[in-house]
Amino acid sequence: MIGEYKINRTTRRCSVGDRPLEPGEVYYSVVTEADEDFKRVDIAADAWTGPPEDAIGWWKNRVPRAEEKKREIAPPEVLVELLRSMAEQPAAAKSRFLLALLLLRKRHLKTVDPPTSGSPMGAPQSDQELKSTNEATAGNSPPHEVMLLQSNVDQSTMEVEVVAIASSEASRLQDELIDLIYRDVDDVPE
Repeated sequence: MIGEYKINRTTRRCSVGDRPLEPGEVYYSVVTEADEDFKRVDIAADAWTGPPEDAIGWWKNRVPRAEEKKREIAPPEVLVELLRSMAEQPAAAKSRFLLALLLLRKRHLKTVDPPTSGSPMGAPQSDQELKSTNEATAGNSPPHEVMLLQSNVDQSTMEVEVVAIASSEASRLQDELIDLIYRDVDDVPE
């Protein structure tokens, strides 16, 4: 089970130069472990020299400008349907995996154990079916690790391939995921 951790919000101050971050300025957020707690600091891009050794994670951000539209995350129903539709796009496997992790963290999805037999997910029911499956995959690439997930929105299940993500891809994938899951919103009418 994925745990919930409290990490403070951005301070909008560069912890290295002890100065405010300006609208439109790029900065990095770094999470480190302090005792049994987590600490987040923000570092302006011009002061960034890479993550500290004790960093658990880090990501790139930008302080929004006042004139920019506000953005909000799409509703869970939309995100679950997006995840389902991305199954038909092999080039989107990494973005799909990240979206699944996000939905797990937000508790819109949960992991379930795969059925032992008679599965709609394609588990063989007999030795003959198992032999046919093994012969069909012989000589092909090894099977990929997958997570079986259930939607808390509509109780449907889906498989999501677990993929490795290189650090050189992280920034691009983060931007891609943000574009997928956030939508612009106008000011809320009274």
